[in-house]
Amino acid sequence: MEAITPQDADRIIESLVQPLSAEKVPFEQAYGCILREPILADRDFPPFDRAMMDGIAIRFADPSRSEFTSEGIQRAGIEVQELKNEGGCFEIMTGAVVPLGCDTVIPVEEVIESGGRFSLRAGYVPEKGQFIHEQGSDNQVGDLLIPPGQILSAKEIAVVATCGYAEVEASPRPVITIVSTGDELVDVGETPNPFQIRKSNIYALEAACSKLPIPVEVRLDHLPDDKTVIASRLTELIADSDVLLLSGGISKGKYDFLQELLVEAGAEKQFQWVKQRPGKPLWFGTTSEGTLIFALPGNPNSTLTCFYRYAVNSILIMAGLGKIVPEYGTLKSAYTFKPPLAHFLPVTALRSESGVLELSPLPTQNSGDLAGLALSDGFIELPGDQNEFPVGYSAPFYPW
Repeated sequence: MEAITPQDADRIIESLVQPLSAEKVPFEQAYGCILREPILADRDFPPFDRAMMDGIAIRFADPSRSEFTSEGIQRAGIEVQELKNEGGCFEIMTGAVVPLGCDTVIPVEEVIESGGRFSLRAGYVPEKGQFIHEQGSDNQVGDLLIPPGQILSAKEIAVVATCGYAEVEASPRPVITIVSTGDELVDVGETPNPFQIRKSNIYALEAACSKLPIPVEVRLDHLPDDKTVIASRLTELIADSDVLLLSGGISKGKYDFLQELLVEAGAEKQFQWVKQRPGKPLWFGTTSEGTLIFALPGNPNSTLTCFYRYAVNSILIMAGLGKIVPEYGTLKSAYTFKPPLAHFLPVTALRSESGVLELSPLPTQNSGDLAGLALSDGFIELPGDQNEFPVGYSAPFYPW
């Protein structure tokens, strides 16, 4: 199969990603989840004429009246009372229902009390209807308050609770399994032999997954360069994952047999080569159950770049959130890149006083230059049909 462009890869991936089936979640456990049902107002908001101030509630019949006699207290949480006399008033608390017969609230700091009588402070002139939050003025029963596809943050949880949704339909947490491959890898706490290196890709990917704007469940695993072992493990790894991320073992080396074994384990290969640097050997496949499989290049820069460029939006679409459109920034210095490949260029990013995202190229030595990558803020995508990129060139920016 010939190499495809990044845009072709996007189209293939997005055509095959399916949102996970929604599940009922207790609203107390739904924080951070993606809502999959509409939240409708179960009553008017506010559900009654509501006092916006502590003070007195009156009937605004005579603008010249400056004294009122208390007929009682209307506090929050009690039945609505009724004003009997035109010159009467109710002491009222913020959030309380406005008594029947009252249409104006006067703040407590604008009145003087003496023996159950309230007089307005000199010079204060109230306006009819002031400081009353009228019933249904925000929303009416049946109104759509939160559409599906929203992240349930604190403000959405407040609406869900207010409307009486003890449970909500939400996306489950995608299960992401991250698998490193290769006999050259040892654990972080081990001292590697001269021919070995410590694992880093799976921990970088784990950290990247923890930064996603949705909750996910992440599992880590490792496969040696043993065809029999890999073959015996892949079926289980695929079956137990919504997204399977494999690092290494998918290029053209003698021991790069993952692509073959993935197909034997039930995956359908969609593409393997993308016209890009870094990350040309990128294998993507799916299963009939909807599992997404990204076999990422083993070089650290390639692994992270391909994850942020392709896997992130796939996970977000699967969770019901939808893809994130990257912000564009402008090059602060010129850059030249000659091979006819899309180039993912590490950059530092600063926001100018005028709000423009200014990007400074920070090219690494190669796709294994992990320390060099650590100094960057993200990368930009430069098209493969252009070699020179002048100051001010606008490009999509992908933050780490």
